[in-house]
Amino acid sequence: MSLRLQFLIVTLLAAILAAGWWSFDSWGGNDTGAKKARRTSTTLVLVEEVSLTEDRVTLRLVGTGKAVRSAALHPAVSGEVRDITFKAEQKVRKGQALIRLDDKHQRLKVRLAEVAVAESLRQLHRIEKLAPSGHAAKSRLDTARTAVEIAQLHLEQAKAELQDRTLFAPFAGVVGMTQLDRGDRVTQETMAVTLDDRSSIIVEFSVPENHAGGIKVGDRIAVRPWSISEQVVDGKVTAVASRIEKATRSLPVQAKIPNPKNRLRPGGSFEVKLAFIGRTYPIVREVAVLWSRDGAYLWRINDGKADKVFVKMVRRDKGRILVDGPLLPGDLIVVEGVQGLRLGQGVKTAPFKGVSKKDPA
Repeated sequence: MSLRLQFLIVTLLAAILAAGWWSFDSWGGNDTGAKKARRTSTTLVLVEEVSLTEDRVTLRLVGTGKAVRSAALHPAVSGEVRDITFKAEQKVRKGQALIRLDDKHQRLKVRLAEVAVAESLRQLHRIEKLAPSGHAAKSRLDTARTAVEIAQLHLEQAKAELQDRTLFAPFAGVVGMTQLDRGDRVTQETMAVTLDDRSSIIVEFSVPENHAGGIKVGDRIAVRPWSISEQVVDGKVTAVASRIEKATRSLPVQAKIPNPKNRLRPGGSFEVKLAFIGRTYPIVREVAVLWSRDGAYLWRINDGKADKVFVKMVRRDKGRILVDGPLLPGDLIVVEGVQGLRLGQGVKTAPFKGVSKKDPA
């Protein structure tokens, strides 16, 4: 190949390379020029005003029911069961006899004590007639009166022993099942029968430590029995423990609910629903919250420029987030157009026409 031809080829390649470079720079290949052009442009973003809302938390806890009054009845003395006067699930009145033990000897003691009282009284009356005429010394009169008092005390003691042979209901309620039969031998350690006052039910549950300060005696609650899932019963907190349990980090609470139809039973499980109202926080849409290595942040518009605001997440609520940070009601928060924003960048704003604030996003 001749030297002239080689020169022409090199010149042609150089011209093509120069034309390509000019074309690339003219159509945006020069990144510096493009960035300068973008910096001088104004970005359109969609914004929404910050509003405040109360932090409402609903807890669903599991509670256990117990009778408003409950007792496991034991005989006062040892003996043989002579009679059982109730059936399981029977309603009984206060003072009603439930179980009678053999009391033959105790009845005899009462009879003997009654005879002794009658005899001591007869002797006292006789001496009282003789004393005024001097036929009986005053000391005999005092002795007779003492004998009457002793005889009456023996009678009361015998009646108490006789009463101990019968097991009575200490309050009105419903008796449970008994394992005893007539002829069984029982002692004071024998559990004869249970008695429950089910006119109301006490529901026991525990509130987590972080909500312990939000519940007090008198608060209204709603519970749902697991045995009757379609029924919701309103109740009232009747007792709150004085300290947090170390093992569970929770606060024991008791509430009372009515049981007019006697459908609820002690020992049953309940779903307890509690609503707490906490502090007031700004609420924003989830799409407005961004993340960096420094934490969550939002873009706020101040005087037409983008400003980064770091916040802490409090709680999600149906497409929105309660946040804790330096935000005021009416602040404009960027909802759409957050990509590519830089601190201090000038922006144009338009209202975000999404779902109403009252509706979940």
